[in-house]
Amino acid sequence: MNSLELDALQLPLSNNARALYCVCLAPKSDASTGSVTISYKDMMHLLNNKEEVVQLGRQFNSLLKELSHVGLVSITDEQSFKLSLNQQEITLPLKISKELRPPSNEHHQGFGKMSIEWRPDPDLFNQICQLVGVIDKGYSADEIGEYIAYWLGYPEKQFTQYQWTQKFVLNLKLRRQRQPVSKEQTKVGHQWITPQAALETDDNVKKLVEKYSGKQ
Repeated sequence: MNSLELDALQLPLSNNARALYCVCLAPKSDASTGSVTISYKDMMHLLNNKEEVVQLGRQFNSLLKELSHVGLVSITDEQSFKLSLNQQEITLPLKISKELRPPSNEHHQGFGKMSIEWRPDPDLFNQICQLVGVIDKGYSADEIGEYIAYWLGYPEKQFTQYQWTQKFVLNLKLRRQRQPVSKEQTKVGHQWITPQAALETDDNVKKLVEKYSGKQ
């Protein structure tokens, strides 16, 4: 299991979802494509080894949806977590991350707090977006402003540049899998995106963050 998978598994997940990935999905995935065929019967046998954890297909789908929220699982536009995925092929995007240029070691070194001036490294941001399947690789002043403002409320939290960026990308993915926030957005696959989305000026970002953090 590579470092990207391990980082994702440390994000908020139920233990059952972690067990599903580590025991049932990752070991059976194709090393070159990251694909794995879902078998509810096999997963039930492995997860219910000592006690009954899951019984129904929709329970497995709920665990798979958890994993998709942190970028560990990806399904096609034709598939849905609301329908049966039994005997269907899904993808583990982070399993094939070795095909991409590995993040610079400097992104994994040095823990730091969130600050108003924080911005994701452009190359690292694009790479993580590609890994977890974020379609629209732009972000707005509201999106980064709310992210920074939220973490400014937790000054005791310290992460590496890679971890801050990973959290930001996964936050964007979650936002875009929900309902659109503006009429201009259109749905592509499972995500709502804004055509030709662009980043607002840094001054606007600072004003928004200062408003949320009470420093205005």
